Amino acid sequence: MVREAVNGHHRLRIAVYDRYWSTGGGGEKYAGGVAEVLNEDHDVTLIGHVPIDTGWLGERLNLDLDGVATLIVDECDSLESVTADFDVLINLSYRSHARNGAARGIYIVHFPDRPGADLRPWQRFLRSKLLRLSRTDRRMIKVESGFHEADTIRWQEVRWTNGDGVLDVDVPTGAEKHLQLRFGRFIPGGIDRTISVEVDGVVMATDVLRCARNRFEVVEPLLISVPVVGRIGRNRVVIRSESGSPAGILGNGDNRILGVPLVSASFSRGPVGAAVSRASLLTAVPAGTDWLQSYDLVIANSEFTRTWIQRWWGINSVVLEPPVALRVPGPKSPMILSVGRFFAPGRGHAKKQLELVRAFRALGAVADGWELHLAGGCSPEDEPYLDEVKSEANGLAVVFHVNAPGSELDGLYRRASIYWHATGLGEDLDHDPVRAEHFGITTVEAMSAGAVPVVINAGGQPEIVRSGVDGYLFDTPEDLVRFTSSVISDPVLRSAMGESSIERAKRFGMANFGARLKALVDDAGAAGPAGH
Repeated sequence: MVREAVNGHHRLRIAVYDRYWSTGGGGEKYAGGVAEVLNEDHDVTLIGHVPIDTGWLGERLNLDLDGVATLIVDECDSLESVTADFDVLINLSYRSHARNGAARGIYIVHFPDRPGADLRPWQRFLRSKLLRLSRTDRRMIKVESGFHEADTIRWQEVRWTNGDGVLDVDVPTGAEKHLQLRFGRFIPGGIDRTISVEVDGVVMATDVLRCARNRFEVVEPLLISVPVVGRIGRNRVVIRSESGSPAGILGNGDNRILGVPLVSASFSRGPVGAAVSRASLLTAVPAGTDWLQSYDLVIANSEFTRTWIQRWWGINSVVLEPPVALRVPGPKSPMILSVGRFFAPGRGHAKKQLELVRAFRALGAVADGWELHLAGGCSPEDEPYLDEVKSEANGLAVVFHVNAPGSELDGLYRRASIYWHATGLGEDLDHDPVRAEHFGITTVEAMSAGAVPVVINAGGQPEIVRSGVDGYLFDTPEDLVRFTSSVISDPVLRSAMGESSIERAKRFGMANFGARLKALVDDAGAAGPAGH
């Protein structure tokens, strides 16, 4: 039993799942930290969908992943079945709705997704009516294999195939029904794809899915209708098409193999069929949280996240801040540092480098002899934003470190006197809290090296920085400039706050994290079954 294994210090088989290992971001630092800590006493396996280079990941994230195993599975494979032989699954993948199949499950939330967030009241009402109309179809048509989890694109919920999507269809023996398949008109890179539909091994229809050329085609899916004659047992419908990875076409880090996006599968025809097929065109289906019942424990990465889990999901969670590999302080330079990916506002929790450059300009003569260093990754699709930031920095002492390795970042942290963080600046965070920094690993890293944090008073930052003690929390760009001027102009204050920052950061170090994580894993193992 898991309880006996944990309390008896026997080695457990623990799976740590993250869809995005290859990005090496903040979420992966948390996931990798979990693996490092638990691998001391147990057998840990990283589960992902593309090859995982633990050497590269460890160097990038400053973690020791020696001895950690990896398991690469198809994106369309059920995580529930993949983890059936593990003692514990720890799911840290952002917005994953995968069910746990291990003996015990822990779900760690970077930030919750809001069920039905994009629905207006009239859409929610209409959707509920249409779903009731389609309940017979939903009993008769089941996904068997070859489909990814539900995705929302352009306000449309879809199930992407991987090039060979299989539906299990139940038609009364001897009866003939026409299966209506509708496909969204969007393919990465705008490349048209040929679709063939087989019924019980026979090709019954072929058509070309052309990408939408205008806004009217966006809401007019491609319809392919195929006859299905019932037989003893169920019918097998295969949707075949070309496939490819968005990462290879768009350079956006999405390594899934995508075929075509299925909007709906229905036997309904006429006005009812047309209405039902467009139900998902209104927006995403309000996501339920039934999958959470398969987990024994839900963990939030901050009090900020815990509050929104309670608000949106209506469940309790415990807080375990991400592990931070504490840096070694070094001789300080007249340097302000900010670390975070370069991506434009409107794409998640943007790091606001453009606003930081403008604030540095506003410091004027106060910052004479000082430099602003901006470090972070940048994907090809975000290069226009990076170019805009560089253009704004013309004539200023701003240094860019794009896609810098871990060793270079370590040197920057050692030298930095001040650390800036502005994620969420200018955003309506009560309406869209995802645009805030949900915790703030880089802030803690900078503090551990003795940098004075001057960071936004939003998201998880107030849980890290005690304003006026370790650094300052700002609400406006003017506050950012004012507080930074004070720190630059007063070396004694800067030194005192730097020392306080080093002590404060220890609370979030790997040693404290490891002790708390092991206790939570013990508790999860000792708990009664939940959803199993």
